[in-house]
Amino acid sequence: MIRGSTTSAPVYTSREVAGQRGVAAGGHPAEAEAAIQILAQGGNAIDGLVAAAFVGFVVEPASCGVGGYSHTSVWHARSAKLLTFDAYVRAPAKARPDMYAIDRSAPFHYYGHPATLGHKAERGFLSPAVPGAVRGLADAHAACGKLPWRKLLEPAIGAAEAGVPFNWQLKLTIAEHEAAIRTLPDTAAVLLPGGRLPRTPYDTNDFERLDGSRLAATLKRIATHGADGFHRGPVAGAIGDYVTKNGGILSATDLGDFRTRILEERPARYRGHDYIACFDQVAYEALNILEGYDLARHGPHSFAYRHLAAEALAVAFADSIAHYGDPDVAKAPVNGLANPAFAAHRRKLIRMGRAIPRPVVAGDPWPFDDSAWGPRAVPPPTTARRDGTSQMVVADAEGNLASAIVSLSGGFGSFVYVPEVGVFLNNSMQNFDPRPEHPNAIRPGKMPVFAAPAIVAVKGGRPRFASGGSGGYRIESGVLHTMMNVIDHGMGVQAALDHPRVHSQGGETCVDNRIPEAVRRRLAAIGHEVVVQEETPGTNNFGRVVALTVGRKGVMTAGAWPPWATGAAAF
Repeated sequence: MIRGSTTSAPVYTSREVAGQRGVAAGGHPAEAEAAIQILAQGGNAIDGLVAAAFVGFVVEPASCGVGGYSHTSVWHARSAKLLTFDAYVRAPAKARPDMYAIDRSAPFHYYGHPATLGHKAERGFLSPAVPGAVRGLADAHAACGKLPWRKLLEPAIGAAEAGVPFNWQLKLTIAEHEAAIRTLPDTAAVLLPGGRLPRTPYDTNDFERLDGSRLAATLKRIATHGADGFHRGPVAGAIGDYVTKNGGILSATDLGDFRTRILEERPARYRGHDYIACFDQVAYEALNILEGYDLARHGPHSFAYRHLAAEALAVAFADSIAHYGDPDVAKAPVNGLANPAFAAHRRKLIRMGRAIPRPVVAGDPWPFDDSAWGPRAVPPPTTARRDGTSQMVVADAEGNLASAIVSLSGGFGSFVYVPEVGVFLNNSMQNFDPRPEHPNAIRPGKMPVFAAPAIVAVKGGRPRFASGGSGGYRIESGVLHTMMNVIDHGMGVQAALDHPRVHSQGGETCVDNRIPEAVRRRLAAIGHEVVVQEETPGTNNFGRVVALTVGRKGVMTAGAWPPWATGAAAF
């Protein structure tokens, strides 16, 4: 069966950039420019990534912010180590497994679990989890950066002081959520100036800007005091007071207690490349499955490539959604999910002439839960106590690679805006399963399930590839397809990003309408429920993705897709 548009679409593309001293790409051109500015001042890729992320927190307020989280993967050339800085959200101390009533009349959530009654986990004062973005980036800088921390925040502070123009993307997101925004007076005051949708540069020369003055003051405090400028003191106090007085449970103590999960993961291997994906078990299982096929022989336009990619993603999602739990808090087979032996076992389900029956039934990773596949925890390098998404990748001439995914979870997160400090808070409590018996159930201090890889890859100890994305679980297919297009099919980075993709989470198979109709029909004929989708401005059906490659002669190239919502720069 095929549903959706069946017409072909134009190929949207950007020009890839190349440099000898550094390249960067991000969800907004200003992020890539900030990274290159820092490289030009003597910083390395990790410094550039931090600067890019904080600029993103200003110029992409619907997607990411200091009130959200970060996932960062690093290849540190000097130590020759692949390092993970997982600063995903944690549940507040007062969180309970049964804190949300389940809406049994609603369809399952996008993340594979039931919706909550009244959307309590998705928006409003009970939806923010403990944000970790600031602490995570500070820990990455302390371990691997070069320049003083304060210098890295200068571009973001300047952008906040200038104010962010309400562009068409911001206006579209505000219009989509206008009813929810109007229920929160402080949020409406900043996003609906004069009680209406904001004027954009496309509407009039008299366009309006999002006031960033209070956010600038918060960023200055972070620049002076490091992560403690956000996680402790007046900023944390203002956030905790504001949320709790409005019926939420996120407190200043929660912010102060946040710890980054810093890991030296056992690298996974794909076609001779060692890589990490920031503790993303879906990526590891899917690529482990695909390692067993000669994708290059089939070619990038083939039915086989589309079918195998959809099946590997479907299996990996089904397994992680069923079994993943934060190993710091719950007993879960996370090492089994990443074990190549488990992938080989699950690969036996895949047939070229028949799709796996949907919904895909999860396998049992417990027999493969070998501690040898577990990561090694790294002590924090600081004195710290332990629809919305953006991304950035940076490479430098020293051989460092860095990739990050930063997010508020949904567009403007919880819609909770703390006026005293100029911060939007995430709505990442929606990423937990509200069923108390589930491995991904809510527990105080716990991280929820995550499936969005920030990948860095090396070959023979030399940097080769990095990628990250935004767009919920579509990040997975976007980043993995880009990696396969580069490594298996020998594409240049921009061509790899532009190439149409498929996506499956264990149910229907979403197919880019640029994929030939003959391939779509063949997928449907063997049992895929094909849903044809088109990527246009204002949609995010296949994720925003950025990537870079490093050639054997040290030439670095970077690209970004789609062209209307990303940017790249070179040095």
